[in-house]
Amino acid sequence: MSFEPQKFYIGLIDFFSILLPGAIVTYLIRDTAWHWIMGSSSRLPEGAEGGMVFFLSAYLLGHFAFLLGSHLDDIIYDPVRKATYRGQVELLAAGKRMSPGLYRKIAALIFKINPDAAVASAVRIKAQHLSSIGTGEEVRAFQWCKARLNLEHPEALASVERFEADSKFFRSLSVVLILLTLVSPFYSLWGIAAVGLVFLPMSLWRYMDQRFKATNQAFWFIITLEGERGAAAVAAGGRRPAGTTHAGGVVYRKRGHRVEYLLVQASKEPGHWVLPKGHIEPDENERETAVREVHEESGVWGILREDLTTILYTKNRRRIRVRFYLMEAVREEMAAEQRAHEWLPVEKAVLRATHDDTKRILKLAEQKRSTA
Repeated sequence: MSFEPQKFYIGLIDFFSILLPGAIVTYLIRDTAWHWIMGSSSRLPEGAEGGMVFFLSAYLLGHFAFLLGSHLDDIIYDPVRKATYRGQVELLAAGKRMSPGLYRKIAALIFKINPDAAVASAVRIKAQHLSSIGTGEEVRAFQWCKARLNLEHPEALASVERFEADSKFFRSLSVVLILLTLVSPFYSLWGIAAVGLVFLPMSLWRYMDQRFKATNQAFWFIITLEGERGAAAVAAGGRRPAGTTHAGGVVYRKRGHRVEYLLVQASKEPGHWVLPKGHIEPDENERETAVREVHEESGVWGILREDLTTILYTKNRRRIRVRFYLMEAVREEMAAEQRAHEWLPVEKAVLRATHDDTKRILKLAEQKRSTA
């Protein structure tokens, strides 16, 4: 049997992700817990017996910390991971509210620029591979990537699991630090509470950073495998409905009793006022494109309310099919590609709009909004 350093390291970190947090808790509560269980007159065991009791307690409490830590994925990591730019697009496209501002700031700090590119490509690749047996939605992209690496490249999987092991260690440590921070003040252990308060943010940061690296590492391996096989093009179809090339939004906002609609200047014809729209990217559906394009062209985040209509036209000998959605503005900020834009009551917006199709869509939007 050959020695495999990667697997040994992973096993060691997995072991300490259970033992070390449990040891910290055991050390801090050993006197109180022993006297509570065995009686105030009983003395703590020493020597080998004391070491065995300490180790067993640390192992058991470590498992409880590990179990509690698994809930941090749902409570902390997943909400922050969904607070990225693409996450906001997906939420608004589904008619849901944006993530809280604090989550969006933390996501930008931890996950940096364009953190969703790898997962989007991996999802497309997974969908193509599993299309013959259904949608594959029951298998998460990360788990599918790990399963495939396990079958085809175990050494690559070991690299992913190394990041996972680090993440689990700091996740368990975060649970212990949370408990210390909350419980210590009741026993006037202010120094311990201060230590927990100082190291907790750093531990949580490291936990989320390593988990993000684990998922991205798995996605990068799969994308590379597809590229080496010349199969990267299979993902180009995405989820786009047949025939649809563009999507856009008719966005309104309320100012007291007044309702205003958004118009933007055309990119190549500054004198023309149009509705924000754009090309559907391979990893998007129509609804997501509408949300993204509205934000990119105006800086406005809009929550999608309902379907409006589809228009057809020809440009440079190409047949363009655009799907429009009615959207309500929820936030406005600066955007990198932001154009000049205006908010106008529907009557003035119709007069300002350059194209007949735009005028018709604005009237339809107001009709649907007012009768909703």
